[in-house]
Amino acid sequence: MYTDAELLNFLLSKNTKKLKQSIGKRLLEIKRFFGMDIFDFLKNYHSLTADQFFSYNSGAVELCFEGDLNHSLAVYGEQLSIIIVPEKLSSDGFAKCYQLSEEKFASEELKSCLNTVCQDIRIWTLREELESEEAKEVAISYLFSNKRELFYCIYLHEDLDSDYLLLEKDVPREKVASCFSIAVDDYFESK
Repeated sequence: MYTDAELLNFLLSKNTKKLKQSIGKRLLEIKRFFGMDIFDFLKNYHSLTADQFFSYNSGAVELCFEGDLNHSLAVYGEQLSIIIVPEKLSSDGFAKCYQLSEEKFASEELKSCLNTVCQDIRIWTLREELESEEAKEVAISYLFSNKRELFYCIYLHEDLDSDYLLLEKDVPREKVASCFSIAVDDYFESK
């Protein structure tokens, strides 16, 4: 377990140099870590289909890039934020590892991100009507050479703190306060 001070150091905005190393690298694999298997997922989420399992099941994610670069991402609830943890993720007694390249319950659109080159990484913050002290770094997105943008996010969608892995077309932008591009090293207007 990490202390709050350690967790604050894992915020995306404090790790832009580490994240930037993956720009220009191919994405080799995406791993998700779920406590719910496909059968429980379909039983609990009647409106979702089997090919949405990998995207809409809540759980941490690890993106594996060429050059042995890994981004292990998880939710830091107290800061309403996504964080990058220093160690590789692994299965445990609660969460099982699912790999996108081997997953039959994932969309072909999602799988099309594999073996493409990362061109930018973006950090998205949440706009709220009430001011608060939380970091609110609610999403990280990866823009790939095939023009797909992949989001690992919370709060931008309707399920609040559920962490999903979604393509750009599935992520509403109404709640976005800002978007920081690591490749450009500046904020830009989100669409």
